[in-house]
Amino acid sequence: MKRFMVLFLLLSCTVAFSQKKKAAGGDPWAGTFKMDLSKSKFSGPAPKEETSTVASATKDSIKYTIAGTDAKGNQYSITFDGKADAPGQQMVNGQAVATITYHMSTPREFTSSAQSSDGSTSTGTVTLSKDGKTITVHEKGKNAQGGVQEDMAVYVRQ
Repeated sequence: MKRFMVLFLLLSCTVAFSQKKKAAGGDPWAGTFKMDLSKSKFSGPAPKEETSTVASATKDSIKYTIAGTDAKGNQYSITFDGKADAPGQQMVNGQAVATITYHMSTPREFTSSAQSSDGSTSTGTVTLSKDGKTITVHEKGKNAQGGVQEDMAVYVRQ
């Protein structure tokens, strides 16, 4: 369960990596970001490393991949392909594990809500810094047994 919550948190972060392109300049969210473990805080075990790559993240298309290594040394791959404001399936290593809905609150913020296949739930807020170099994810949830989890992950542009 804790692994799901960490994966959801990371997934929420990657959705925030992109949005509709602004009229002037490129998409401030687009790119590759790596988790800064020294600035991140988790209720459970943190991943050893994680990198997110976004293909698209607009109201019409949210598509990304996250690759990482969990606390036990197991590699994982998370994918999502859907639309904002519509439920979509989160896939971990090819298996559907959660239904997630993303919403673009402002040009520099996304919110998310999820329900996993084990019954756990979570909500998150993802914020891009004004300089576009840092993404901060705050996530709260309940595991399948009803225990509360609260995590914060910080990602730095590569």
